[in-house]
Amino acid sequence: MTSTTPAPGPVPDPDTDTEPDMATPPEDPTTTPPPGTTRTTRTTDKPAAEETAGGTGGGTGADTAPEGAGPGDTAPGDTAPDETRRLPVATPARTRQEIVQRLGLHRKRLTLTLLVLLAGTAITLTTPPLLGAIVDAVADQAGRGRITALGAGLVAATLVGAGLTYLGGRMLVGLVQDTLAGLREDVFDAAVRLPADTLESSGSSDVVSRVTGDVEAVSEAASGVLPQITGAALTIVLTVAGLAVLDPRLALAGLVCVPFQWHATRRFLARSHEVYGDIRRLESTRGQTVIEAVRGAETIRAYRTQGTHLAELAGRSEKAIARQRDGVRLRNRFYGWLNAAEFVGLAAVLATGYVLLGRDAITLGTATAAALYFHRLFDPVGVLLTSLDDIQRATVGLARLVGVTDLAPVRDHSLATTPVPVPDPAPVPREATADRAPGHVPPPDIAVTGVSYTYPGATRQALRDIDLTIPGGTTVALVGASGSGKSTLARLVAGVGRPDRGRITAGAGTGSRYLVTQEVHLFGGTLADNLRLARPDATDTELTAALKETGAHWALEPGRGLGAVLGGPDGTPLDDGSVQHLALTRVLLADPPVLVLDEPTAESGPATGAVLGEALARATRDRTSVIVAHRLEQARDCDHIVLLRDGQVTEQGTHTALLAAAGEYASLWRAYTNETDHRTAPGPSTGAVTPGTDKEH
Repeated sequence: MTSTTPAPGPVPDPDTDTEPDMATPPEDPTTTPPPGTTRTTRTTDKPAAEETAGGTGGGTGADTAPEGAGPGDTAPGDTAPDETRRLPVATPARTRQEIVQRLGLHRKRLTLTLLVLLAGTAITLTTPPLLGAIVDAVADQAGRGRITALGAGLVAATLVGAGLTYLGGRMLVGLVQDTLAGLREDVFDAAVRLPADTLESSGSSDVVSRVTGDVEAVSEAASGVLPQITGAALTIVLTVAGLAVLDPRLALAGLVCVPFQWHATRRFLARSHEVYGDIRRLESTRGQTVIEAVRGAETIRAYRTQGTHLAELAGRSEKAIARQRDGVRLRNRFYGWLNAAEFVGLAAVLATGYVLLGRDAITLGTATAAALYFHRLFDPVGVLLTSLDDIQRATVGLARLVGVTDLAPVRDHSLATTPVPVPDPAPVPREATADRAPGHVPPPDIAVTGVSYTYPGATRQALRDIDLTIPGGTTVALVGASGSGKSTLARLVAGVGRPDRGRITAGAGTGSRYLVTQEVHLFGGTLADNLRLARPDATDTELTAALKETGAHWALEPGRGLGAVLGGPDGTPLDDGSVQHLALTRVLLADPPVLVLDEPTAESGPATGAVLGEALARATRDRTSVIVAHRLEQARDCDHIVLLRDGQVTEQGTHTALLAAAGEYASLWRAYTNETDHRTAPGPSTGAVTPGTDKEH
């Protein structure tokens, strides 16, 4: 979660900040940034905002089933945007391999398309010889019938060639769009399955720029440039062949332009890939600055550092613009060399034709056809070489997209590995197994064995030698001061990241983990769309039953219902507590064996607190649950409580046992209940609150 340490003075809002004031060092030893910086920090031990679903962490305030998280994942580091670890970019060889593989899926269509384009180009290129024949017929004073026949042939060749070229172009565009559609879907699927820590460490702007700007660059090149390049390449090959058939000496004269074109192309390709890659990276960094500023707008206004952030944005924009100017200068020099090559080549062909015609080695029609042939090369050569600009941009974008697809984890719905027995106190699950449905798979035990973890760039361990056993079907609360490591441990249990040392196991083949974070997010669409994120095949009856079971009756009131559009300018607005309520409802629909919740009722107000508490109790029933609890009444209701301090387990047991031990947890409980009593003391007036709105009437 992007933030800076709040300015001292204001009293926490009792409706939104109910965590006791337990000031301790942050979870990793990064220092608090000075006002005006955009350094990513955490003022509690909450993980940075998790904004995508399906293996990446939970959509902000939404829920997530991390499908591929596990070995190989990395954890987020607190780095400034310029220090972020960029997502990988595929090598040119890997990018070419991806193109070949995707086009290979449409081999027959590609072959037919190229044949149609080849036929259209070949027929079109008969026009210069026909024009030369007409010139010779006029020079020889041939009859009107011959000239008319040649003219009719010229018109027919033009029409048929244009028709076949148009048809082939349409076929090629359709083929490319189908191929590109598959790439877009794969990139989006890969992006939402990337581990949350990978996205956080690279900066959200990086992946956003790839699935938007890079996809757009590839799409534009594939739709507009690729058909032109294909036609141009065929035209060049057949034109050079036509020149050679007319007279090899004329073809050799035309080749005088090749050194100029080769020199221009070599210089352009040598520098353009680097320049366009820099432009993409600088634009991504500039976008990250905007995203960070928007997310931290309230903090920026509180510190009155708008000018500092605007200056930073201006500086990064100037860097991007300067690099774009480099690209423009590079293109201008490239086009200048191409114009020089055309002039030299045409002059050589005309001069050679003049000499050969003076020696009666060729006819006037042949010289005319040769000049027309070479002149026809201007457009295809220009298209082919000037399109290198678009192709380079598209190649850079494609390499960045392939980098995302290669980085995404392979889908794996299992939690991992063989359970390891750990001699820990075993709390008794709340729910007896007798009332479970026949065929119900028992929730898995979770074993945390010797787990240690350090965030990248940090010098102090966030977790140290954690040993913990969570029996199947048990609800365990993780409590502790800010920075104690409870959210870090929860993320590792959820499969978001991998321990530096030790292991976390949960049965064998027991299904996916499910993470619900404290940050709220409402997806655009209807209420049913939001719920079906958890189970797309759920019926309306099942959705309604899940809402009722979690106590979300407000969602079914008149004027709302499953078809109600939520969010957006035309949708029904929902408060944060109601959005979190929907996230807990999705848990029932997904029915995961393991559930991890990070401050699941953090957005509840005075009216929705009890309702969300009941929904939480229902969501954790009949599954192994881990709750990061800042509100200690949540911990009180759990089967087992684990207290962490400085990344280590210091106490664990039931609420009653820990109070009787009169240790650190008991002290926290007394401080919390005293503060809660103070906050909830009746004021001079109260108001009625409607559930689902958190607003007084």
